[in-house]
Amino acid sequence: MGAPPRFSRRWVLVAAGAAALLGAGPAGGLLPVGPDLPAEDLRARVLAGPPPFTGLARSTGRLGLPEIPQLQSTTALLTGTTTIRSYRAGPDRWRVDELTPAGERDTYHRDGVEYVWDFGANQLTTVSGSTPVRLPRPADLDPPELARRLVGLTRSDPVSTIPGRRIAGIGASGFRVTPGDPDTTVARIDVWLDPDSGLPLRVEVAGRTDPGLPVLFTEFQEVSLTAPDDRTLTPALPPDADAVTADAADLAGALRQLDAPDPPPRLAGRALVPLGDAALPGVGLYGSGVSGFALVPASRGIADRVIEGAAMAGGVTVEVPVGRAVRVSSPLLTVVARGGIRRGGRLLVGTVAPAVLEQAVRELPTRART
Repeated sequence: MGAPPRFSRRWVLVAAGAAALLGAGPAGGLLPVGPDLPAEDLRARVLAGPPPFTGLARSTGRLGLPEIPQLQSTTALLTGTTTIRSYRAGPDRWRVDELTPAGERDTYHRDGVEYVWDFGANQLTTVSGSTPVRLPRPADLDPPELARRLVGLTRSDPVSTIPGRRIAGIGASGFRVTPGDPDTTVARIDVWLDPDSGLPLRVEVAGRTDPGLPVLFTEFQEVSLTAPDDRTLTPALPPDADAVTADAADLAGALRQLDAPDPPPRLAGRALVPLGDAALPGVGLYGSGVSGFALVPASRGIADRVIEGAAMAGGVTVEVPVGRAVRVSSPLLTVVARGGIRRGGRLLVGTVAPAVLEQAVRELPTRART
């Protein structure tokens, strides 16, 4: 087996400079782009799943969210630039590395088990199980993964063909999803993919406040349609590193300690999505597609700190019957925090119009602090 392929920063800088030179001269217009293909066919290719590949991608978020206590790493994914290196052999065998100036954090997925190698902490964590609700992570910004998730959420929305582009040396074909629900903040989802392999190469998401400006986009800088070898997909534990284990189900125990009430059967005119055995205490998902939102319980301390931080960041006060609430809106994401109630606090988050979450937080059954 060969050593895992590495992509140096010097290579990326050289490639970026070459691309700029090509785009500045007449030769740039001679590079072929992907053909215009039926949008429905391209959507089906995305939903079928990507082929094996190895690639280097860069994601940029412009959501303008304020810092939220204990969620700084999550907000950074949506408000800054993230460089990721991806290896995929199949849907249950992949690896995604987040590259930072201080090192890297690698996530491996093998046969239903995930492993997280943290270079800075010198620690390997083995994670078993899964939950229906979790925080975003760098692996979600991999172009094929983001395309799969977003296109899967908008299966019934109309699609149209858009002009092809040249991405990572490949002539890519493109299509646009236009969500039809008037309550969603998402104006468009654009996807470009390799017309031969079906591999998504770039994804753009724009909000309705400015449909012409993408507020979240991710694109391969380099990609190879070559399956990674097994050694690349196997986490290695250095002799001096720590090894710990975690169970995704532990989240249920932590939420249970908050003593949060069950989520209401309806909020803001949207029905609670049944989760069955995967349900988490106090957590509720409402609506569908990109016009849904999540209800998540929080401790009093977290809720109050989110409210204070949101207020300092220009958040809007929401009048509620009991306690206090603040809303923060970005071009794509809306967050409402509620505190000052007896059984902790609540966070509501989704790609929906501010009025939807304001209505939802007012409908939440609460009891005042005693």
